[in-house]
Amino acid sequence: MGLFAAAVVWHAFSTPFGHTLIAETAIFAVFAMSLDLLGGYAGMVSFGHAGFLGVGAYAFTYFAVILGWPPYAAFALAIALGAATAAIVGLFVVRMAGVFFIMVTLSISMMFHAWAFRNPTFKGANGMGGIARLDLSALGLDTNNPAVFSALAIAVCALVWAGMEFLVATPFGRTLSAIRQNQSRMRALGCPVFRYHLAAFVLSGALAALAGVLTAQHTMFISPEMANWLVSGDVLIAVIIGGIGTLVGPVLGSAILVVLRDTLSSFVHYWYFCLGLVFIFFALFAPRGICGLLLGAPGAGGAPKSAAKR
Repeated sequence: MGLFAAAVVWHAFSTPFGHTLIAETAIFAVFAMSLDLLGGYAGMVSFGHAGFLGVGAYAFTYFAVILGWPPYAAFALAIALGAATAAIVGLFVVRMAGVFFIMVTLSISMMFHAWAFRNPTFKGANGMGGIARLDLSALGLDTNNPAVFSALAIAVCALVWAGMEFLVATPFGRTLSAIRQNQSRMRALGCPVFRYHLAAFVLSGALAALAGVLTAQHTMFISPEMANWLVSGDVLIAVIIGGIGTLVGPVLGSAILVVLRDTLSSFVHYWYFCLGLVFIFFALFAPRGICGLLLGAPGAGGAPKSAAKR
């Protein structure tokens, strides 16, 4: 909870640009937690998670802007479509392991990127704007105010974190962790490994779609680059830096990544080179991430056993 308390303090004394960074951090943290559920707890490291982020953003835009449906209905339908897409994709990919799982998820994400890049309905490579934020005037809230929107983003991030903490403490979450640690033994005990992995994949896709909807709301613009493999790489770096398998780690890693990106890009043109050095440092000297080092979390940095045969 200390991270969210720090976010509230940052919010209270922040400038309009600072509120933009806060909202970006909170939304990216939701995205990172969705990947942490998949990799840190279910043991399936995806390198194409940005595809579900794009599905959420594009689905919301299609329903709310192109079809003109109520934004609230579009919001819910976009998340549902993200879950449905994950269910269809998961039926095939969760049967795979190791590098095959990584490469197939990457390929599917880039297929979505290629589709969005050439789709005239969404203006192709130029992207599409004109996305209105949810109207919460009935509650006395102006979501077009950066301070209000960033506060809402923090609230959503906190709710997702609390829900995820509850989930991983349930028998479902503990079973996922047990499968990650020794998949063969769990299968021998009669555990339906495929169904647990598929359920985790669907939930992870739904949360990533939620992050996509929030991103579209935040920027009021969508583009194919939302589903680029670089975005998948960024969120994976954030999870590893913060501490995989901790849920708090992805939130911390997201804050570090967003702040580093904003700071480094102001002084260094090739800021990704510097970010790469940071990632290499953690990979070599602190594989459990910051959270794992500071808190000694039992699941932090545990090498996901996605390479085990399913």
